[in-house]
Amino acid sequence: MDFFRIICIVFAGVLLAIQLKSIGTPIWIYLSIGLSIFILIYAVNRLSFVMDFIHNVLGDIGLESGYFEILFKIVGISYLCEFTSNICRESGFVSIASQLETGGKLTMMVLSLPILMAIVEMITGVL
Repeated sequence: MDFFRIICIVFAGVLLAIQLKSIGTPIWIYLSIGLSIFILIYAVNRLSFVMDFIHNVLGDIGLESGYFEILFKIVGISYLCEFTSNICRESGFVSIASQLETGGKLTMMVLSLPILMAIVEMITGVL
């Protein structure tokens, strides 16, 4: 039911932003950014429940949660980069959005190196 309210608020905000954009006032950009941040905060709060659940399950099983934390960081960076690049594109800064996406991809690649090294060590251990 909470998500239905979020959808209604965002829909009303988008309709208002469309009206403001047609009038020619730049306030629609700030409204768009505010709505995006509103959705992002809701999504991050929901994601924290998932992370706590997975952390508890991994603790019960006895598996190391370090790799899953890295994967969650990568997913978080992916969402934040997409969120920010979409705002940049909407505001007309297409080149900045592209550079942001490139920087996010490089950051995700660097964060994934420990997982890659663990896979390489596992393979060399078998051989």
